[in-house]
Amino acid sequence: MAEREPGRVAQEVAGSTPGVEARGGDGQDLLEETSEVEQTPAGEAVAEPDYRDLYLRERAEGENLRKRMFKQQQESVAYATKDLAKRLVPVIDHFNLAIEHGEGGSGIELALKELLTALGHEGLEEIAVEKGEPFDPNVHHALTTVTDASVSTDVVAEVHRKGYRFKDHVLRAPEVVVAQPVQDVDRD
Repeated sequence: MAEREPGRVAQEVAGSTPGVEARGGDGQDLLEETSEVEQTPAGEAVAEPDYRDLYLRERAEGENLRKRMFKQQQESVAYATKDLAKRLVPVIDHFNLAIEHGEGGSGIELALKELLTALGHEGLEEIAVEKGEPFDPNVHHALTTVTDASVSTDVVAEVHRKGYRFKDHVLRAPEVVVAQPVQDVDRD
């Protein structure tokens, strides 16, 4: 069995073990622990990572993820019936048209009332619009305009279709005809 030189063994151990270096001379190198600051190949000091700080950052990131997931779940539950309500708005329109034309009698009126009550409990509400109120492009959808000498500003002249809101989202803006004041044009 070949014996190794003591200094060579110390250098091999020091080379393969972080935080340990070989010191000494004349073949009697001793292994010594170095400080916690390691050296990069360029000779720059590399500090020991702050494990407590890393732990706290990871924990905060996990907590933020948990809160974000909880918020998304709450929103999903809150708006689960939004798509259904949006698909039922045309059905409500058909009920209203049937009632306007005198079809179906009180049964249709009762069915519409029950449907609106059930959807109202889920968050559906009609956007109230009355003839003569000021036109607001943020609320109303203008289908067309008519000139009217009796108005001084843009007002709702006629409600074509009712609008509906589900909680804080507009499903359909009320469709209206807008009465505009007559514009005087100077001609030369």
